[in-house]
Amino acid sequence: MRQFEAEILDNRRVAESWRELSFAWDSDAESPEPGQFFTFRATSARDPLLRRPLAFSGFAADAGGAARASAIYQVRGQATRLLADLAPGARLDVIGPLGRPFPAPGAGERPFIAGGGIGLGPLLFLDARLRAALASPTLVLGFRNAAALPSIDLPRGTIVCTDDGSAGERGTPVDWIARNAPPSRDGAVRVYACGPGPMLAALASLAADRDWAGWFSAEQWMACGVGACMGCALPRADGKGYLRACADGPVFEAAEIAWGAER
Repeated sequence: MRQFEAEILDNRRVAESWRELSFAWDSDAESPEPGQFFTFRATSARDPLLRRPLAFSGFAADAGGAARASAIYQVRGQATRLLADLAPGARLDVIGPLGRPFPAPGAGERPFIAGGGIGLGPLLFLDARLRAALASPTLVLGFRNAAALPSIDLPRGTIVCTDDGSAGERGTPVDWIARNAPPSRDGAVRVYACGPGPMLAALASLAADRDWAGWFSAEQWMACGVGACMGCALPRADGKGYLRACADGPVFEAAEIAWGAER
């Protein structure tokens, strides 16, 4: 983890109220892994007081050692509105990388990746990393309708699902995976996910029924980002208290969390 001032390289609109941010990565900081996040301040003013977290959607370094990181974010509050107003060349206060990343699939496991909404970014990063490792993931992304699809290049073979069937398959990523993935651990499935709570709850139930390995990233509001405030706590599935999305996660084994509980 390192705090540094980063130059914004791009900050483009990719859908209504959604943007893709790219910024220069400090050469002295660790390289981020899929599932990890960073926190930022877009202004030196005290308002907003708290930093905001964003998950990495990509990371790349060139032959000369220069590196850039990216994140896909929704403009939905004061901090993200300030961020959306920043043009290339502006500076951003960054702390990262933070959090627990997605683990690699086991030998012989077939990875399925399911996401929706704000969960898109970390799953694109994970998909790229698994493809680079020749793991052949199946990426399934869900959107409300065709108008909600972002204007970004999705990986070849991505399965797109929409609630109303206006683009790709009708239904949710969970529906598609339930129909098309092997029915049990005989197929050696590992499912990764990030997205709305109801989607994660449904996918956790499916994974448990079919005895699949599963690792999910929790998209929680965070106040501190380092585990001090308990503002991003999630209920443990065993009923023994809570786990913190920022310090214990944000990636958890599917069976660790009561995904269907109020969060």
